Amino acid sequence: MITLSGLKKFFDAIDSGHTWKCVVAGSEIDDVKKDRESSVIIEGYDFSEKAVYFEGRYLPFSQIKSIRSQPSAIRIRGGGCGIGLPVFKIRLDYGVKNPVVLVVENKDNVDEIINRICMGNRDTTLEYYVDPHTGLRPEKISPPLY
Repeated sequence: MITLSGLKKFFDAIDSGHTWKCVVAGSEIDDVKKDRESSVIIEGYDFSEKAVYFEGRYLPFSQIKSIRSQPSAIRIRGGGCGIGLPVFKIRLDYGVKNPVVLVVENKDNVDEIINRICMGNRDTTLEYYVDPHTGLRPEKISPPLY
């Protein structure tokens, strides 16, 4: 049974910074609690001046080597008639085999996220997906034709 005091302890633990783990060992932020208090939530991800917070972990902007955004789609099981929901994926490469991938629905939020990360780390390389047929950045992914 979930009690009010149990929920308070849970949220106090989150706010204390003890549950937030840095993705890159040795690059921890000094005061995670204070940094996260200044964060802004954009589509489920918390963005502060120093890091992005997600799923109990955080990635400092100083560790991000490159950012790549591209349109994509999410397939929903049991619905959607086989057509995926259009989304944008933002790939945050920080020098390891598996980068962090953020999934965002709104194009304006993609631009805001990229701007926040670039303001936090001006050495970040910005890449965009280019359609191999047109040579242009697509605005959305085309649904598959069956």
